[in-house]
Amino acid sequence: MLMQMGPFRFTIPTYSVEALKRRAGGRVATQAVIGGAPPTHLLGPGDETMDLESTFFPRHLNGGGLAQLEGVRAASKVQIPMMFVSITGSVFGRWVIVEVGDHQTYFTPAGVPEKVKVDMSILRYVGLGLGSRFGLF
Repeated sequence: MLMQMGPFRFTIPTYSVEALKRRAGGRVATQAVIGGAPPTHLLGPGDETMDLESTFFPRHLNGGGLAQLEGVRAASKVQIPMMFVSITGSVFGRWVIVEVGDHQTYFTPAGVPEKVKVDMSILRYVGLGLGSRFGLF
């Protein structure tokens, strides 16, 4: 799957997204009452999250994949919301990177991994402005 989040392009053969798991739900709470079933309170939309998985082979990319991985990791620390889009034209809106993990294997004598599996969790960014209620910001 070819995608872009802010300045980061996830394309074949450099660092493509192989799996995407998306979750969205509502916020619901109950309140304890004496002698009856707890009433349900519908609180509105909840968090929307995505988990992305990818595998790349840095040796075949002249190290480009590792540089992008470091960039993604740095972006997760500064938590700047970025536009997330797919090459098919789907615009997912603004998201922030919550977590980045990687599993490196098959090292060269120089210590460079030959295979890197990456998992990244992102969260839809909702600002505090009035437009955020309608997905505009």
